Amino acid sequence: MWRILLMVSLLCWSADGRVTCRDNNNGEVDWYIIYKAPAGLEYLYIDSAGRKMETSKDHNKLIDHPDGVLANTLRPIFTNPTTDNLGFITYSDQPPPIGTGPGSKFGHSKGLVMMEKDETGVWLLHSTPQFPFTRDQNNFYPSSGATKAQTFICVTFNYDQFQHIGEHLLDIAAYPFDHHLPDDFHKELIDVTEKDLKKRPKRDANQVKTRELTSAQSMSAGFVSTGLIAGIISAGLTFESIAKKQYMDEMDLVHLITSMFAVSR
Repeated sequence: MWRILLMVSLLCWSADGRVTCRDNNNGEVDWYIIYKAPAGLEYLYIDSAGRKMETSKDHNKLIDHPDGVLANTLRPIFTNPTTDNLGFITYSDQPPPIGTGPGSKFGHSKGLVMMEKDETGVWLLHSTPQFPFTRDQNNFYPSSGATKAQTFICVTFNYDQFQHIGEHLLDIAAYPFDHHLPDDFHKELIDVTEKDLKKRPKRDANQVKTRELTSAQSMSAGFVSTGLIAGIISAGLTFESIAKKQYMDEMDLVHLITSMFAVSR
């Protein structure tokens, strides 16, 4: 019985193809940005394929939908999380369950990295506490995430880029609350899974460098030192100002994309 269930899971993941950011139809996209409304589960969305703003009303899928954009993107860790060629880390300063926390020694950051060895993977940065709540497509979005505006930025990268992403996660002292990484994955990523900061490799200011990360479809962004990306910091400020509004228009999304990726090389 269990063997049959495992076989079904493997087939489901293989049929979906590569580990990439996914749209509401489960199509591959290089990147997307989601802005969830300040109340409820409605959201606005733009991606690399159409570069056209959509809303959750366009496809009748709220942000917690089991076949929506977030669930489609996370499906590899829902269906097949512990194989030899798939790895992931979910990190957050506000991890599930409610009431837990990593303490002040860890960085104020939230996100997920998920990749297939020597192929592609995704880096999903977000603002939602306790996300993902579980590795279950029917219960991955926390109920607390329905309040306040929330944001998600997903970018697809080739596997080699995750070495540098791992270095950044070490620099910001990201707190890993769930993970699976085979032993032959990038050492920098494996080091991130160590919850005792004293046991992590020592990194000094001379090791912090400006790096050029390129998405799987060759979109470039300059990722800068300890705040991760100057662009992400700028995007965060843009998110804050937009969150005070009752809606987001297409120009707001343009500003988000510009602030995220228009970083000096």
